[in-house]
Amino acid sequence: YEDYPKVAATIISKDPGNWYDTFMINKGSDDGIRVDNNVIAGKGLVGIVTEVGSSWATVRSIIDDSSSVSAMTVSTSDNCIVSGDLELMNEGYIRVSGISKDAGIKDGDMLLTSYISDKYLPGILIGYITNITDDGNKLTKSGYLMPVVDFSQIEEVLVITQLKETVEDDTA
Repeated sequence: YEDYPKVAATIISKDPGNWYDTFMINKGSDDGIRVDNNVIAGKGLVGIVTEVGSSWATVRSIIDDSSSVSAMTVSTSDNCIVSGDLELMNEGYIRVSGISKDAGIKDGDMLLTSYISDKYLPGILIGYITNITDDGNKLTKSGYLMPVVDFSQIEEVLVITQLKETVEDDTA
């Protein structure tokens, strides 16, 4: 993700529990961080900045129950929604839904943030889809996502300081 400007930050606190679903970092507005900045670690997407102070920021990760990310497959560009689920995360997965019944998505496909997302920058790796099944309505499919980030052990993150709306303005 070398095209995006980034600021390195250290996690200074997190909500109780086993997972880094919401946490605080040691960088804030003085470092160029703003609400809705995307946060990455290791090989992929961690989450999004939800609150900012001068020297701190709060991050909501993609595994949080209130998180939802527009995603697409690398192989077919089919769209879907990745939704956080802390209970399911105990098994190493989060939910994927809204896959068209005609989509060519298959187990093992890589999911990236999609171009249609209003807050997430496009092309950031989220994880790999598995266990795809037809929904009861016969119009959509669902599955699970194995995130590429280990949400049980995060110490440092990179905050992309460019907002999605700024990227769209630059390309227009």
